[in-house]
Amino acid sequence: VTGEPLGQIPRTQPTTVIDRFGRTRKSPKTVAGFDLTFSAPKSVSVAWALADDATRARIYAAHRRTLEAVIAYGESQVFATRLGKGGVVQEDIRGIIATAFDHWDSRSGDPQLHTHVVVLNRVQAVSDGKWRTLDSKALFRAAVGMSELYNGVLADQLTADLGWTWAPEKRRRSAEPKWEVEGVPKALRDHFSQRTTAIDAAKDNLVETFTASHGREPTAREVIQLRQHATLTTREDKHVRPLRDLISEWRERARDHIGDQPDEWAASLTRDTAPTLRFAEDLDDAILRDAAKIVLAKVADKRATFTRANLFAEALRELHGVRFATPEDRATVAGKTATYATELAVQLTPPDTGRTPDELRRADGTTKFVARDSELFATQELLDAEARLLDLAAAEDAPVVPAATASAVTEQPLPGRSHHLSPEQAAAVIATTTSGRRVDLLVGAAGTGKSTAMAGVRAAWEAAHGPGSVVGLAPSAAAAEVLADAVGVPTENTAKWISELDRLPELKAKADAYAVRLARAYPSPATRRLEAEAAAARTAYERRALRPGQLVIVDEASMAGTFDLDRIATAATAAGAKVLLVGDWAQLSPVQAGGAFKLLADARRDVPELHDVRRFRHEWERAAGLELRRGRASVAATYAAKGRVESGTRQDMVDLIFEGWREDVRAGRSSLMLASDSETVSELNARARAHRIAAGKVAGEGVRLGDGSVVGVGDVVVTRLNRRALATGSGWVKNGDDWVVQSFGEDGSMRVRRASGGAVAVLPAEYVAENLELGYATTAHRAQGRTVDTAHAYVTATTVREPLYVMATRGRESNRLYVDTAFDPDAATSHGEDAHADPSEILQTAIATSGADLSAAETRRLEEEAAAAPWRIEAQGAAALGATRGSGLSVTG
Repeated sequence: VTGEPLGQIPRTQPTTVIDRFGRTRKSPKTVAGFDLTFSAPKSVSVAWALADDATRARIYAAHRRTLEAVIAYGESQVFATRLGKGGVVQEDIRGIIATAFDHWDSRSGDPQLHTHVVVLNRVQAVSDGKWRTLDSKALFRAAVGMSELYNGVLADQLTADLGWTWAPEKRRRSAEPKWEVEGVPKALRDHFSQRTTAIDAAKDNLVETFTASHGREPTAREVIQLRQHATLTTREDKHVRPLRDLISEWRERARDHIGDQPDEWAASLTRDTAPTLRFAEDLDDAILRDAAKIVLAKVADKRATFTRANLFAEALRELHGVRFATPEDRATVAGKTATYATELAVQLTPPDTGRTPDELRRADGTTKFVARDSELFATQELLDAEARLLDLAAAEDAPVVPAATASAVTEQPLPGRSHHLSPEQAAAVIATTTSGRRVDLLVGAAGTGKSTAMAGVRAAWEAAHGPGSVVGLAPSAAAAEVLADAVGVPTENTAKWISELDRLPELKAKADAYAVRLARAYPSPATRRLEAEAAAARTAYERRALRPGQLVIVDEASMAGTFDLDRIATAATAAGAKVLLVGDWAQLSPVQAGGAFKLLADARRDVPELHDVRRFRHEWERAAGLELRRGRASVAATYAAKGRVESGTRQDMVDLIFEGWREDVRAGRSSLMLASDSETVSELNARARAHRIAAGKVAGEGVRLGDGSVVGVGDVVVTRLNRRALATGSGWVKNGDDWVVQSFGEDGSMRVRRASGGAVAVLPAEYVAENLELGYATTAHRAQGRTVDTAHAYVTATTVREPLYVMATRGRESNRLYVDTAFDPDAATSHGEDAHADPSEILQTAIATSGADLSAAETRRLEEEAAAAPWRIEAQGAAALGATRGSGLSVTG
C-alpha cells in the first residue's frame, strides 16, 4: 500500500554451495513468505453469493473471525523459529506479520469466498528479540490440522449467528465425508463449480476456425499457440470486478435452481430451533478417551507412523458434527483427544534424556530441543505385526522343493509356453522354492519378468507338492486377475481372502456339527440329505483353509498393508504352508499402513532379486529406469537428452499428452495417459472422449456419471468397485476393469463389454452413477502392474519418486514425461501470472524425493540414530551452555 519495506531484504544467496561431504549443491532459494489460503466450503460460498446484503455481511464476518482464530491458534501452537547450530532449538515467537487479501470468486468466475493470508518469513524470537525465519517444517506439519480447524470453526460461527445446520456428504474418492450447509442443493453447488474460462472458450472458437480452414484438427503445439493468442485477445485491463456486478451475474445463473427470490431462499437455510453449542467442559475425559481410540485407529490404519499433528487433524474431523461455542473450545477438545491418542501409542522418537536448562524449556515443561508435535508414534499392534513378519522371514522350517526338482523344472520350458526362464529368473525360482523360509521374498524392478518367474515357481512347487498346492493373492482384484493369467492358479484379493479366513472357525464348526449328527444317524433318505449337506459344508471349509505343503504367492506385495501381510503369514505358518511375497519396494506403497515389504527386504542380504529389465525396446531406457528407481537425480538429464521430456504450463502439457496419446492410438499402439492426481486424469479423459465423439467413434449423448462426466456408447470406461454379484463370463466386475460401453437401459443401467474383448456385463444404474469413470487416462496407482506400448505421464512439483517410477516404466516403446513448470496446487483460488520453474529441477527433485512408507521399526532406528548423532549432541550442548550463561544462541544458517 505505502511501498515501505517490511524489514531488510534477505542477503543474496550464492548459486551453489559445498556441503559437508565436499559435494557441490544448489543453494536453497530464499523464501519470502507463505500463502495460507482460507477457502469456505462451496455451499457457504454459494449461500454468501445469493443472500441479501445483511446476511452476506454476517457470513463474511464469520469467515474473517474464523481465519483470525486459526491464525491465533497457529501463533500459540504452530509458528516458531529455529536457533542454534543446525536449528537444534525450536524457539517461540512474539507473533507473525501477515497480510490478508480477500477474494470473492474463483479463477473461473464462480462464487468462492476465500482469503489469502500471506505470512512473512520473518519472525521475532521471544528469547532474544532477534528476527529470524519461520520454522517451515512446523508449518507444513500443521497445515492439514489448521485447515480442518478452519472448517470446524466456520461451521460453529455460522450456526451460532445464522442457525445453519450441516450434513455430511460422501466423497467420490475419499472415505472422509465433506460437510455442507443443509439446504444448498448439490446441483446448485455443481453449477457454481465450473472449470471453464473465457480463455478456454476463445481458444475453442479458434480451434473450430482452424479446423474449418485447414481441413484437420490442430496439433497440440498449434493449440498452444492458439491459446496464447486467445489469452492476449481476452485479457482485460487490470481491474477488479465490482462485487455488485458479480452478485447480479450469480443470481441470474442461479435462477433455474432457486427461482427469482434468492433472498428468501438464503433465509430458508436458517432453522427455527436454537442451536446447541458445546463448551470444552461439556465433554468429560471418558468421552474424549473413547474418541481418542477411534482417532488412533483411523490414523494408524492409514499410516505406519504418525505425529500428534496427524492425530489432531483426525480429531477435528471426528468432531466436525459437534458445534462448539468458541474456537478455543474446539481446539481444546481436539487437542486433548490427540494427546490421549498419543498416550495409547508407542513413541518412536527417543525422549530427551539429557539435562535441559529451564531457559530451553517451554511454558508447558517440554524441551525446545524437540520441535513441537514432531515426535513420531506407532501402535504396539503394528510393531508386533512387523516383529512377527521379521521372525517368520528368518525361520527356515517351511516346506521346500528338493533342489534337484527345482533345477530340473527351470531347465525345461514353462508349462504351456515355448520359452525358457532366463538364468536370473531360474536362479530366483530355485532360491525361493528351496530356501525353507516361512516368509520368502522375490524382488524385481519394473519390467524384469516377475510374472514369468512366478510361473516358474508354480511349476517347481507343483512338481514337488502336486496340483492345487499354489494359492495366489494380490492387494487388488485386478492385480489378482493379472496374477491368475500369468501363473495359472486360482487367485483372490487379500481383503476378500482375509474375510474368508475370519469365517473359517464358523465353517469348521458347521462341518463338525454335521459330522456329529451323521455319527448318530440311521440310514434313511433324511440321512442321505444330511450327508450331502455335510459334504458341502466340509468342501466349503476345505476350499478356504490352507493345508500343509501349500505355497501362498502374494503379488504386488509392496502395495499390501502390514496387517494384511501379518494375517496371511500367520495363517500360513499355522497351517504348515509357506508364503512368497513378490514385488518391488521402489514402487507404490499401500493406502493402508505399510512399509513391511521393504523392511523384510532390507533385513536380508540374500534376497532373490531380478535386475535384467526386459520390457523396454531401447537399451538406454533399461539403465535409466534402474537409475530412476535408485533415486539418482542425474538421470533426469538422460531422459531430457533422449527427447523424452516436455515442459510448460499445465494446460500446454495436457494438450501435448493428449496429442501423444492420440497419435499412438491412431498408429495402432496401446497407450496410457497417466497422472498422479484425479483432476488431471478427469481432464485427459474428457479430452479423449471429445476427440472420439468428433471422430464418430463415440455417441455424444449418454449417461452422466457421479463425477459430472458423460459416457456414451463406444466410450472406454473403468469400474471402480468390486461387485461379485455382477457376473461377466467366468469372472465378475472388479475395481480397475476396463470396458467398452455397448448400450443403455431405460433405467440408467449400462451394458458393457471387456475392453480386451469377450465377456459382457450389465451394470445397474446405481453402480453406473457412483462407481464408473472414463478409462482413457489413469492414475499411477491403477497403472502399477500394467504394460503398454507407450505411456505419457504428467509430472508436477509435488510428484515424488515412486509414482514417477511407475509412470515412467509402463511403456515398452517409449515413456514420455510432461513437466508442469507453473504448477499451482489450487488453481481455483490462484491469482496473477504463472511463475515458471526450471523443468530439470522439478524432475530432479521428484526423482530424489521418496514418498514411500517406512515401517515403524525402520523409523524407530532412524529416529534413534538422529538423536544420537554427534553433531546434534554437540549442538545441544553448545546451546545449553549458551543459554545458562545468558549469552544467547547462535543463529541457524
